[in-house]
Amino acid sequence: MLIGNGWDLHQHTEKEILSLGGVEFNEDGFLGHSDGDILLHALCDAFLGAVGKKDIGHYFPSNENTPENISSTIILNEILRVIEYEKFTLTNVDITIITQKFNVKDKALKIKENLSKLLMIPIEKINIKGKSADDYGIIGDQKASLAIVSLLLDNA
Repeated sequence: MLIGNGWDLHQHTEKEILSLGGVEFNEDGFLGHSDGDILLHALCDAFLGAVGKKDIGHYFPSNENTPENISSTIILNEILRVIEYEKFTLTNVDITIITQKFNVKDKALKIKENLSKLLMIPIEKINIKGKSADDYGIIGDQKASLAIVSLLLDNA
């Protein structure tokens, strides 16, 4: 059994559409070199950490080597190739989104459905929960949001 965890935080912007878990929502998005999908970025780092690889920035640096506004779904698919995902069984994924900018509960089912397809696992193996920062700091001020992902891989 291999345990992985990852996290990502991005600043909000009105100039981008919200991409979360590979699903687009018509709300303020995130600043970033890519589409800024904090959930998929944290998921990638969790996978990479579980198998002892370098972090997402090694494979997709925020410079001219990575196309601007690249979809985080493309990033995830490449990371799954890097870790040789087909050699593992994903036991479960636990996701926490810390935000005061949007309601996670309203988006959770769509995100879980998409992640189920992307990861080829039953939706029941994916848990998503939202937390607030109780009006404290950059998250509480609605300037940024944070995703934390933990997962468990088993050798196939």
